[in-house]
Amino acid sequence: MARDGVAHKVVSVILRLFELCCAIIVLGILSRFAYEINLAGVDMDGRLIYTMVVAGIAIVYSIFFCPPFDTLFVGFAFDFILFIMWLVAYCLLQSRTAGQSCSAGWYVNYWGYYWGHFWILGPAGTVRINSAGCGEWRTVLAFSFIAWFLHLLSGILGAYVFRTYVMVKDVVHSAKQQMRKMSQ
Repeated sequence: MARDGVAHKVVSVILRLFELCCAIIVLGILSRFAYEINLAGVDMDGRLIYTMVVAGIAIVYSIFFCPPFDTLFVGFAFDFILFIMWLVAYCLLQSRTAGQSCSAGWYVNYWGYYWGHFWILGPAGTVRINSAGCGEWRTVLAFSFIAWFLHLLSGILGAYVFRTYVMVKDVVHSAKQQMRKMSQ
């Protein structure tokens, strides 16, 4: 299958575990916010839903592609797809606050307002929210950024390994053998 090389397998597993952690953190915080939005009975922002979907896909992908088998490096193209998806998610989230983070109008009237349950006290814009949910919002932005960067690195590593170590005929032969074993 591969001529040699162990370092790329170790680096790949480390990258996948970090990708998994980033996606879990982002999905966990956004899921909590979705719960808060549901309590308030309002619609959730589509950008947040898109980011939750990307995080869910990334979790499944990271789990399935974590084992250090050379045949899994064939999926490096999907790393580039996830890189683009995470980049879009990050840009969509970042554009919501336009670089102002926790002082932006969207944050004050939407994220912080619903995160802190201020919808109970009065309408948006009339309640002082201080910094409710600011740390969580910054965490979502940070880990979205880290996730797209990690997927970019995984894609580059996968392309390198595929070009250097993986022989396509061997991959097809190995996949056929594994399918025969599974069907018995």
